[in-house]
Amino acid sequence: MDSSPGSVDQTIERFFRHFEAGSAAADVESLAAMYAPSFLMAGPSGAQVVKASDLMLAIPKRKQLFDAAGCRSTTLLSLADTRLDERYSLVRTEWQWTFARTDGTTENITLPASYIVDRAPDGPRSVRYVNPADIAAIMRERGLLAT
Repeated sequence: MDSSPGSVDQTIERFFRHFEAGSAAADVESLAAMYAPSFLMAGPSGAQVVKASDLMLAIPKRKQLFDAAGCRSTTLLSLADTRLDERYSLVRTEWQWTFARTDGTTENITLPASYIVDRAPDGPRSVRYVNPADIAAIMRERGLLAT
């Protein structure tokens, strides 16, 4: 495997393509299984340790929020894999959500997110997720959600 910055390990590529499909379908069990039993989640409000079991409760709520805003697709636009050691990778991604407005136009929101992925023998899992933006606030700013 090429471990140079920016190259992508095939295991990591498959992991995130599976993640993309699970995100688009809001597949609760599949998405929760892609995280370690407890993982670090960080964003504009700070960082916290989250249990994958709690994530299973949050995913349907997030889907309802996105559906209410007219979300039509979730797409992984890019990923860059930096191998930290034999087991862990820092993966920087860029995601795009496409929303349908009531006037028939579409609105795209593109945001970065980064993960530390454990390439464990039993399969990769995210042990850290960092989303530097508040997607719900951006949706409100763009008029996709009521303020």
